[in-house]
Amino acid sequence: MTIAAIKFPFSSNRIFGLLLIICAAGLSAVAGQAYAAPVRVSCVGDSITYGWQVHNRNHNSWPAVLGRILGRGYATLNCGHSGATMLKKGDLPYWRQPEYKNAIAFHPNIVVIMLGTNDTKPWNWNKHGKEFAANTESMIDIFRRLPTHPRVFICLPPKVVKPAYGINEKNMVHGVIPAIKKAARATHTTIINVFGKLPGKMAYYIHDGVHPNARGDAVIAHIIAAAIRRGHGHKRPRHKR
Repeated sequence: MTIAAIKFPFSSNRIFGLLLIICAAGLSAVAGQAYAAPVRVSCVGDSITYGWQVHNRNHNSWPAVLGRILGRGYATLNCGHSGATMLKKGDLPYWRQPEYKNAIAFHPNIVVIMLGTNDTKPWNWNKHGKEFAANTESMIDIFRRLPTHPRVFICLPPKVVKPAYGINEKNMVHGVIPAIKKAARATHTTIINVFGKLPGKMAYYIHDGVHPNARGDAVIAHIIAAAIRRGHGHKRPRHKR
């Protein structure tokens, strides 16, 4: 029997139409994958976020490690500025730094804020500490009002193993942390307890006892990743065609 003699249950036109439908469905699925956008994460903070004196900070800072933990569906941006304060009237307000603008321009779907360590300096806290909670609420509100309506997380900063540069544990425990909790309650913002989960041991810090080392940053990244996975309710955004 020749091929031409085989009788199909469908007409040739109908078979052709079915093939077109199958191909179109396949192309649509591929296009959907091509247009799937990563979840963008702005990592807002000071030198601890920047990765000051961390060996190979571009690879070992906690924002970089966080990106690897979360995987290909996420993109993290390190928006840390060394010495920055949450306090608008502090000696180096984060609000005035280019990283603040970068964090906004990234069009984030998630924002992780970890500020407060530099606010413990006596010349910052003694003068303006009462404004910390309100300033924190303001920052949370600004990020939430972005067109992407990001989920905002706020961290309790790491322990201060040794006082340095004016940074101290007393103002952290009795000032900054209660103020962050107050702001979180007022804005219904999820707290990430880095302070309570990163061990306060020099093995996790560089020589100054303030800045975590690569080992400490890896722990921080895992703490934050776990919180994001628990609390991130966003679906992965898609680009407009």
